[in-house]
Amino acid sequence: MTQSPTERQTEVFPLRVVNFYKFFPIADPQATGRRWLQLMKERGLTGTLLLAPEGANNAVAGPEENIKTFLHDLHHQGEMDLSGVMIKWMPARKMPFKKAKLKVKDQIVTTAWHSDLEMNADTFLSPHDWDRLARDPDTVIIDTRNDYEYYVGSFRNAIKLPLNEFDEFDRVVPELESLKQKTVLTFCTGGIRCEKAVPLLKSKGFERVYQLEGGIINYFQTMGQGLWEGECFVFDYRCTIQPDLRPGTYTFCGECGQPTRDGLCVQCNEREYRERFGLASDSLDFTN
Repeated sequence: MTQSPTERQTEVFPLRVVNFYKFFPIADPQATGRRWLQLMKERGLTGTLLLAPEGANNAVAGPEENIKTFLHDLHHQGEMDLSGVMIKWMPARKMPFKKAKLKVKDQIVTTAWHSDLEMNADTFLSPHDWDRLARDPDTVIIDTRNDYEYYVGSFRNAIKLPLNEFDEFDRVVPELESLKQKTVLTFCTGGIRCEKAVPLLKSKGFERVYQLEGGIINYFQTMGQGLWEGECFVFDYRCTIQPDLRPGTYTFCGECGQPTRDGLCVQCNEREYRERFGLASDSLDFTN
């Protein structure tokens, strides 16, 4: 009997990775996180639980049924209401994380500025609507991720910001002043960074600014390749994923830990890397 594509993928990629986050108040992130960590370990899962008073941002890996049971327990035991939470599933050949661990921080997305999350209302676009607007030549697309993530892949015509860390985003906003009257689309890997970036932009006078709901991963799941060029950096052993969600072709540089391909590292060999892969200028001059 011929196997279906889904059956073949399950055979080649026996494990799954899920990413999900939610902004909601957590009175005691340390105690809550320990309970969640125990639920993970009971199901033989690995990954990272990141909790803060403002919410949770989680990456979990293992057999699909085990993950589903973990999510069921998380939701039905009242630990985290997953109603309306976008859970992004990806295939994996092996465990992308060495163990199950808990991180407790002040914020699940570290920023030096305060973001009024209520300002995100009516700014989320489905992949289909985002793609339609992105094809309009008068639309500006801003990549809110770090520079090395952009080097691996980005949306066609997206603006690369000079960011080594997302926490620097507020520093470059003044350079975007000339775009205030434009329709601005923002995106990141899973959507969480844009939930901090969009309110900041709106507070600075950007009236028509939107974000890709569920980020790049949700776009891949919905649109496939679409307007994407290259691969997408992820923060685990896979290094990158392709638009079909399979592991990508990059590995981590042994010298600096940044993505590398064909012997060229985006940090150690930046000039050669940029020339090889035809990267555009980093200039933020929008007058042309």
